[in-house]
Amino acid sequence: MYQSNRMWASASFVGVLIIIGMPLWWKTTEVYRVSLPYEKISSFKPLSHFVTTELKVLANDDATASKIVSEIQKAFAESDIIKIKIEKTVMSERQQHILRSVVDMEKAVEELASTLDLDQENIFHVVQKKSLSHNIWVGNERIMFFDDEKASETIVKALDGWIYQTSVLRGSRSDTPDQARSTRFPPESAYHITLSIVHPRPDTMKVVWNAAEAVEDYIGSFVDELSSLHNFTLKSQWLHLLDFDFQAREVKEVSEWGRHFAVRQDRLSLLLTRLEERAATHVSELSTINLALYIVPCDKAPIIIYDNEGRKNPLSIQAFMSPKWGGVVIASPPAEQCSQQVREFEPSVGQIMGAFVSHLRELLGITKKDAIEGAHLEPSRSVSPRRWEVDALLRIRTLEQVTSAERTLQSLAQLLEEISNIVINDEVGASIAAAVSELEAGAGEGAGADAARAGRAHAHAQRAFTHPGLLALLYFPDDQKYAIYIPLFLPIMFPVVLSLRILLLWFMGKPVHKEKTD
Repeated sequence: MYQSNRMWASASFVGVLIIIGMPLWWKTTEVYRVSLPYEKISSFKPLSHFVTTELKVLANDDATASKIVSEIQKAFAESDIIKIKIEKTVMSERQQHILRSVVDMEKAVEELASTLDLDQENIFHVVQKKSLSHNIWVGNERIMFFDDEKASETIVKALDGWIYQTSVLRGSRSDTPDQARSTRFPPESAYHITLSIVHPRPDTMKVVWNAAEAVEDYIGSFVDELSSLHNFTLKSQWLHLLDFDFQAREVKEVSEWGRHFAVRQDRLSLLLTRLEERAATHVSELSTINLALYIVPCDKAPIIIYDNEGRKNPLSIQAFMSPKWGGVVIASPPAEQCSQQVREFEPSVGQIMGAFVSHLRELLGITKKDAIEGAHLEPSRSVSPRRWEVDALLRIRTLEQVTSAERTLQSLAQLLEEISNIVINDEVGASIAAAVSELEAGAGEGAGADAARAGRAHAHAQRAFTHPGLLALLYFPDDQKYAIYIPLFLPIMFPVVLSLRILLLWFMGKPVHKEKTD
């Protein structure tokens, strides 16, 4: 009877451990992982995407229009990055009369706008206008004037290099970033733009500068045209007593000062570090585009920037730009102001803010335009970007966001498949599902014109990839788990395993212990 009770007690202990304990331990230690659409993600092909656009060709006669259309179609027929839908039209008598009678180009565009819809995004117009001084003329609106059919080659070059920027489009979807992509900020829904006026010695000189007004008039006017792509927050601040040792070399010259201080460009990167320490622009989750105006003290003025090959900056504004960081303008006071007992310096707002706007253009993705023989690009008379430049940036950002979202999802999916103990919570799963849904709905194979969907897909993918929940158990790999479980469970499981043999013999009716014989 005693042996029977002991055996049933052992069996109960083993049963509770195996039937209840083991499943309970397995359930409480399992990693929660939401089901993900791995097959859909693996089917993405980032290098296959392209953008679509529309082009309208207007000429005085059908033969000229057909010739221009034929040359454009031939030039872009094999392009895998952009597909152009071309529509040709013979201009009406009214349109031809406007172009014959109005000599001024800007005025001609304004008059012609009453007959053409130049407000539609992603639609560009190529219009014939006789007696041009160049083969083609391009202004701020979504229109290009050409002289005759002999200008077809120049038209193609201008469309490829200026209007559609096919090389920049290829760089936006490639695995390796090109120069433009390495310079501009990564795509985000919003940016902070902070203008910092750095005044190292406010006790020796008064600086007259309305920073808030300058930001609103110049930076605000520029970014207003980009509101369809990003949201911007504009801020300004003064940083006093932030002195920096440029390690400048004094150079004698014939000028009001009789000298200047030469600063090598490679030394200027250290100034950015000092600015970041004081500016505190890194406290926000959003990327900050930094613009800094450094006021040079009189005893160190004027400062001239030299490149790494020892060549002097010939411009009147001493400025430099740091990719994906921002721009800096170094303003030296005139000798006349520094010679006075009461020193007061009022920097040139137009020149300085013009330099900052130039920096912003490149940092946000509006590239410089190389000269094309026979083509005239009208200089912009305002700080606002040209309307066709905004369209080009929209196409670039759309393609960049689509490919970036797909690569992010594929990298994340690969990571989650390789490391099984990463938690995939509901928020991560929902973000991934939303990104996949947006890509399938508006940025699938051959798409790219839906910038809104591309932006949402990119935002969802980035949110999933950077979610802190992915790191919940990442630092506890299996070998560390075994190092904890074995010392804990081995002493308990060892007698349990040994008792299983005795229980099996008892249930089979065999003797549990061998009888001793003398």
